[in-house]
Amino acid sequence: MRGGSRKWLACAGALGMAVLAACQGSEEGPPGVEDVAAATVTLEPGHCAGVVVEDGRHALTAAHCVQPDDTRVDMSFLDGRRLGGTYIHVDRGRDVAVIRLDARAQVRPLKVSEGLPTPGEALVFAGRNDRPGEPQEALLERLGRCPSLPGVPAALFTTMRGRPGDSGAPLVDSSMRVVGLVHGGAACRIATPTAGLGALVGDLARGGATLASQVPPRAR
Repeated sequence: MRGGSRKWLACAGALGMAVLAACQGSEEGPPGVEDVAAATVTLEPGHCAGVVVEDGRHALTAAHCVQPDDTRVDMSFLDGRRLGGTYIHVDRGRDVAVIRLDARAQVRPLKVSEGLPTPGEALVFAGRNDRPGEPQEALLERLGRCPSLPGVPAALFTTMRGRPGDSGAPLVDSSMRVVGLVHGGAACRIATPTAGLGALVGDLARGGATLASQVPPRAR
């Protein structure tokens, strides 16, 4: 939903769990679900999602959202603002891509978790910012192999209820750290883990690793 803040009724409603307790994030305190919504971007023209992370100058998305000849992308935010960026790292095996933004995003960026979440852990999925809806509780059922993620030994199998076009949207833990990006699968419930991507973004920000190479993208 654009043009203003979402009303996160789930905090006091059916999802009133500890992981959603801090809906109102602030720059001074710990991040909340509203910060997740604000940091989630829609890749225009509305084909996928992504999330602003770490230094606020980079965003993560799913590599299968990037066509082989794509170098640039436009993104829209919850409040309707738009910002462009350049793909600087695309890893098809892990289904992750890093975008360098043209300017620092005017949102609170999310940290990327250094490790994998634990099976049984409660996660949060806020979804695309151009679709109405409330955040979801998503249980991590297990870690395992997924045929469409050949470079990932521990894909995240969850109970989230995603839809086509949610690829690249973040799943976050109770500290609102990004632990996965929506990959797809049955009911869009599989995510690729993001462990290690915070350090990669730091390397890229310092002029380190460059564009990873490409294998044919799968269907979005």
